[in-house]
Amino acid sequence: MNLEKIDFFQPFIVVVAILAFLIMGYIGSFNYRFEDPLNSEVILTIIFACIVFSAGILIIKFKINVENTKEIDFLSEKLLITLTIIALFLQSLNLVLIGGIPLFNSTLKANATTNIWRIAYPLFLIMINILLAKYYSRKYLVLVLLGAIIFGLNGYRTSVLGILGSSFITLYYLEKISGKVGIIFIAIIIMGIMAIGYIASKSIATQTWTLNPLELIFYRAAFTLELFEKIIPLAGTTHGHILSMIFSSGSPRTFVGEYVMKYTFCATSTLFGPVMLDFGLIGLTVQMLVMGLFLSLIHKLKKGIGVGIYSMILTHTLIWIETGPTDIMIWFLYLIGFILILINLNYINLNKN
Repeated sequence: MNLEKIDFFQPFIVVVAILAFLIMGYIGSFNYRFEDPLNSEVILTIIFACIVFSAGILIIKFKINVENTKEIDFLSEKLLITLTIIALFLQSLNLVLIGGIPLFNSTLKANATTNIWRIAYPLFLIMINILLAKYYSRKYLVLVLLGAIIFGLNGYRTSVLGILGSSFITLYYLEKISGKVGIIFIAIIIMGIMAIGYIASKSIATQTWTLNPLELIFYRAAFTLELFEKIIPLAGTTHGHILSMIFSSGSPRTFVGEYVMKYTFCATSTLFGPVMLDFGLIGLTVQMLVMGLFLSLIHKLKKGIGVGIYSMILTHTLIWIETGPTDIMIWFLYLIGFILILINLNYINLNKN
């Protein structure tokens, strides 16, 4: 088998990641504070979701040909660099206005996702990936690392994973990742998210248990899947309320925590939890089918800035496996992907064979 010809980041990587997360959670449910391992209903529901997602990918694979996709040329290198630096400045300003470093203070962390951050993070994410995709230079990797550090100070692993993960995938498709560089990049990603998760958990004043950084990963997977286990009997009982909160006001994750666990906390409920609560198994089926279709089509449009757009969407879909699709900012990335599809609509032809 020629590994160089394998596309490691095609949409099926989502299925692999889901199954890996399920295995980690199952192992974690034995080792930590959970009385029973995950039940078969959780496992079967997740396997069903993977099958539907895979069906969506295969529909595009066999029914659509994408040829001569259109390149977008109006984004200059200078403009992209300027916007990237503005995003870094805004996040730095955010930390100053908060009054400290949220990574080391759970109280500050609870208030760290301000409106400034909601502008700064997606702006940086989009600009740095498009900059790499259109005007790659090794010096721009300094901006990637700087962004991971500055946004990582907010105390959220997902920001670091979003920046480093999407940049890595962009560089992979640009064929700028050698074996040595790839190992270093992956090591930085793993150590970064483990360190931030561990430091942030230790900064919680009410935290009484002690886990090392590796144990914490298995624990978080188990806790998240345990929450999904409690969601399944409640399927369809919120009647779209979580979806409406995503695109209006309020905190969907806090609502899920209060609704399911009966106490206030920011709940990560897997990629499947929110839609199951809102619309039951039918909603889960539609969501996974549409995501499979969408990611497969965006994957075929990965040319020029399309590389950066696909990398961002794929990375945050992978992050959603744990956190759940409750972030309006990330749905904005899906909107950008949809615009990319519209721009290339004339180049997407039905396969008559």
